[in-house]
Amino acid sequence: MTTQTNDTPINTVDARSLATLITELNIARRNCGAYPKGHPVITASLDKVLRIYDDLLNKHEELILGVTSEALMVNGVILEKSNVVYRDFSRALFERGIGALLFHKGLTIEELNNFTVILGLKREQIQQHGGIEQVWAKAQINAMTIRPIRYDLFQSTEDIPVTEDKAILSGEGLWDRFARELTLNEISYGSSDDTCLDPEILAKILNKQFALGSINETEIREAIANFLATDSVISSYEIISGQPYQKLSTFISNLTPELRRQFLNSSFGNNSQDRQATAERIFNNLSDGVILETIEDINKNRLTVSPTVFALLQRLGKNVSLPKNVTDEISEGNVLFEKMKTIFQEHATEEFVPDDYQNKLNYIISSDNISTLHMEDVADLIKTIENRSIENSIGQILMNFIREGVETPEERELLLQNLADMFGFFLETGDYGQLHTMVDQLTDDTFPVEIRYRLRDEYGRREYIEEILDGLGIWGKSRYGDIRSLIHKFGGQFVEAILDRLSEEKNMSIRRFYIDCLIEMGPVTRAPIVNRLYDKRWYFLRNLLIILTAQNDPDVVPLIRPLMRSEDHRLRHEALKALVYFNDPLAEKKVLDDLESQSPELQTAAIQLADKCTSPAIVTKLISMLSSGGFSQIEYERKSSIVHALGEIGRAEVLPELAKILSSRSLLRSRQLAKLKTDIIRSLPKYSPSVSRPVLERIADGYGEIANLAKETLKIISGKQA
Repeated sequence: MTTQTNDTPINTVDARSLATLITELNIARRNCGAYPKGHPVITASLDKVLRIYDDLLNKHEELILGVTSEALMVNGVILEKSNVVYRDFSRALFERGIGALLFHKGLTIEELNNFTVILGLKREQIQQHGGIEQVWAKAQINAMTIRPIRYDLFQSTEDIPVTEDKAILSGEGLWDRFARELTLNEISYGSSDDTCLDPEILAKILNKQFALGSINETEIREAIANFLATDSVISSYEIISGQPYQKLSTFISNLTPELRRQFLNSSFGNNSQDRQATAERIFNNLSDGVILETIEDINKNRLTVSPTVFALLQRLGKNVSLPKNVTDEISEGNVLFEKMKTIFQEHATEEFVPDDYQNKLNYIISSDNISTLHMEDVADLIKTIENRSIENSIGQILMNFIREGVETPEERELLLQNLADMFGFFLETGDYGQLHTMVDQLTDDTFPVEIRYRLRDEYGRREYIEEILDGLGIWGKSRYGDIRSLIHKFGGQFVEAILDRLSEEKNMSIRRFYIDCLIEMGPVTRAPIVNRLYDKRWYFLRNLLIILTAQNDPDVVPLIRPLMRSEDHRLRHEALKALVYFNDPLAEKKVLDDLESQSPELQTAAIQLADKCTSPAIVTKLISMLSSGGFSQIEYERKSSIVHALGEIGRAEVLPELAKILSSRSLLRSRQLAKLKTDIIRSLPKYSPSVSRPVLERIADGYGEIANLAKETLKIISGKQA
């Protein structure tokens, strides 16, 4: 794909507005997938995008957003590759064949809505409608235009083995190799313009040869095995376009039921779990009629269906209206379906329907008139058929099956996998309410313990944890509470992932979120944090020290002390701050040494830490520093910090020295002295009233601003005592 350029430099683009637009576009895309059409959340999200879009395009005649599989570009410059939202949005565009997105003025709400609908389509659906250019043209989006990915510009690299390279560069793709192998090289190819045999023709030839006995089942199995063995040798174009799998699906659809069954048994039998991806690509292109015919043939011949085929037929069958006789036949050979059949038997309803509900049904049936529903009742009923409600009900049914027990390990494995997939679906759509429901079920002791542990592992696998944490950037601050609650429910499973992100996160809000979560998680974080105290990044170690300090565990003191020897002065200061918090004697000695240092920088840093120290020697040193020197601006700032530190310590022996300063005068530095007196009076409420009151009363007897401030401070002290 060629890199897009523009005459406008990147630094002239309103980067903040562009970032906001991309973020809101991505949120709108996800909202459209999570909520039913016309939902207020979708409308509000699209309106917000439109405002930001119009604002940005008022400043720029045209903006071009380049797309790669992992990043976005403006004028050939990649936008912050570490940004989760950018990466998520770029993948959505790239997977649908969009190589560049051009923004122009005049975007309408209808065009924007159509754009989000396109991003909700699967790649296979887009290919079935003629590719992204055809889909875009039908959507009539004029203010935004695209440049599709040029798959013909993809080239093989040196990473591809030579033996594989030849097949790709020669123009012989997956379908060509399969067709040649299946016909045992006996059918010649046409001209260079017709390099691959038509799948319908090949199916008819094979049907005829099989009927005449010219080809047997062994030859078919060998050809299929060779095809599957080379399935990994596919060009970039084949992977993304899906053309070979469309041809394979057309070929399968035109086979006789007997040959089709042979293909399924040979390709996706009981030992073919590793072919799940191949099966999905082929099955997704089969028509509803072929799926139904395949199910009928499997049942009529009482075939054993592999877990792979069963799962795919089950998934695809959700969108196919199965005839009653087909569903009945499936039920007879499968225990799980047998249970479902029993539930829906007409004569057995009384076994499952509560008495009060059954009585209401009987009343409605026997009544001549059926009352009209009110609008609020209709709204409640509509909610029950929304995708979210249906998915939730399916989840409840699956959990009930598990609670009651299933007959075979294979059935249980299938149910568990379906639940894990549902968890991933709710994560992708940002439905945190359903996520919390699924996680809360793990505490229900009516489920077997091993099942609860297994589901906890499934829900808490690293890819799902990363998706949950990605939600901070994708969904924004409105979802922080939901995400934090999920993290606490999983506990220690999140620690390593959060620490990994904390070490690199640039967003201060998200960084603060990670720190707060780790603090709240408590002791479970200690070992993982301690294991990272040897990291070389001082800012990351600073955050780890903040967490350890907030958790208030003095046992970490020996583990922090080595950081005092770091070559980075910033890290040494952070380590000293943490050790002072824990009242470490070695740390207080270091503070005292720095107070006595001739370095102004060390003295200033030590004064800032002194307010947490309890050593009498440090108090004595601070008093000495306060009484020495003059009242220049620099000296005033240092003495003001000392007054604050002494106030936090609150020792009574400090008061005589403070009273002496309050009574002093300076002709040359009267302004700075007055400011210092103000600081002293404001610090006096931090001392015991029995020692601070006499000082304030003496100052309050005078005149001027200082006396008035002393009077106000006396009122504050009196209010605290009351």
